Amino acid sequence: MKRNNLKLVIWLFIIGVGVFVLQYFDLTQFTPDKIQAFILSFGVWAPILYIFLYAVRPLFFFPALILTLTGGLTFGPFWGTLYDLIGASLGAYLAFGISRWLGRDTVRKLIGKRLQSFEAQADKYGFRTILFLRLVPLVPFDVINYGAGLTKIRFRDYAIATTIGIIPGAFAFNYLGSSLHHIFSPTFFVAVGFVVLLSITPLIYKKWRTKKDEDE
Repeated sequence: MKRNNLKLVIWLFIIGVGVFVLQYFDLTQFTPDKIQAFILSFGVWAPILYIFLYAVRPLFFFPALILTLTGGLTFGPFWGTLYDLIGASLGAYLAFGISRWLGRDTVRKLIGKRLQSFEAQADKYGFRTILFLRLVPLVPFDVINYGAGLTKIRFRDYAIATTIGIIPGAFAFNYLGSSLHHIFSPTFFVAVGFVVLLSITPLIYKKWRTKKDEDE
């Protein structure tokens, strides 16, 4: 068996183990309430478990939004954001490392050829490109994680840009998660406002970019 194929088999095995764990603990419904109950069942170790789950999340492509809302619901907006930031950063670093370990050809087979433009930008403007894409989510989070590993960007630049760039989104969705205790309260609507603002940022950017191109 070729080395790259062996690496892919190992990765798929890990994913299979993760799916089994999700089924075994009955976490397949993907609801914040159910995940919250599971996390809190670990008592004082709950924050560590949450960070761990977020760190390994990219291996199984588990929806990041669900975990983020769970963090706010479970730990509140401040601690939820902090734990989210640590876990999401570790997960992004892990995905980056896996991508480089598997190799360019193997990862391309998994995520296709949609990243040619991203690769070119990241090769030339690594830190700036990653920071921009984290702040303006034009590309799915995990696609950036694995795609960055295919580029020549230095890990240090990728790591710093990632951690800084995910702060606004982490806070917005953790704030929303914490407000789920009091739906339709003023706090809830403020949180929804933050999320809406974050969500329309790519649309605002695309409109601005289109207008700029037309003027040129």
